[in-house]
Amino acid sequence: MRVMDVPPFPRKIEIPDLENVIRTRLSNAEMVSPHHAIPLVGYMCWPHDEVERADLQGTLWSWLDTTQGIPPDVPAGLGRLQVNWQRVADIFHIYCDLVHGRHQERRGGPSIGKAVELVEAKAKSWGTAASNLWKLWGIYKDVAHLVTAATLICFEARRRHYARPLGPFGLSATQIIPFQMALLMPDFVLAVAMEFERYGLHTASKARAESALDPDTLWRIPADINVVPITPPTRPLGRQDIVVLNNRRAGNRGRARQRAHDSKQSD
Repeated sequence: MRVMDVPPFPRKIEIPDLENVIRTRLSNAEMVSPHHAIPLVGYMCWPHDEVERADLQGTLWSWLDTTQGIPPDVPAGLGRLQVNWQRVADIFHIYCDLVHGRHQERRGGPSIGKAVELVEAKAKSWGTAASNLWKLWGIYKDVAHLVTAATLICFEARRRHYARPLGPFGLSATQIIPFQMALLMPDFVLAVAMEFERYGLHTASKARAESALDPDTLWRIPADINVVPITPPTRPLGRQDIVVLNNRRAGNRGRARQRAHDSKQSD
């Protein structure tokens, strides 16, 4: 079992008012908890490379030394990372929706494979193939709960910003990205990620002995982090999602029958 090296907050953090925390943190755009934010972002960006993680953390600390704040844009080379996080967040959040809705229980239960297929079906116009989704899942699955939380908070912050802009000193809409959410609101990200972690380690159905997230390799949130969990919103599957899952089942049965037929022919 792996636990992130993120220190506990000095006092218990509870976030009952989302509007207040989003508006306050993003309007000031200051890193108020660097000892929590910087390690958190390091794990999210480089879950499998300790050297790269340390280098990134050094860069982030240097921002505080030279600018007394954070630059308005993501550092060079991390732009693509935001897109990758979005893909992983799509997969894992849909998986959690499958779990919450108790979908496919008679067909093996919810799975990452089914979530990947749903994401691919929705993202065909973006040129997103299942092979690439599986590749990204393999890279970031051990921090999927973290990047999904940061991405979800990013969307919520953008929604609120469009309804009521943050003001002259706040982040612009294009600067509201998951990377910034983790830097400016690490407690908020951790609070949501705690529930995503619970979903990921839970066995989704009696038919599946393994959880979606690997309990041995997952970067777990420290038990003493001193943050009250926040339950993320659940989303019902749309009609098209149900069609995709039904077609998947029918297609799988058809391929199984075809393999059986081919086997008899070869005999």
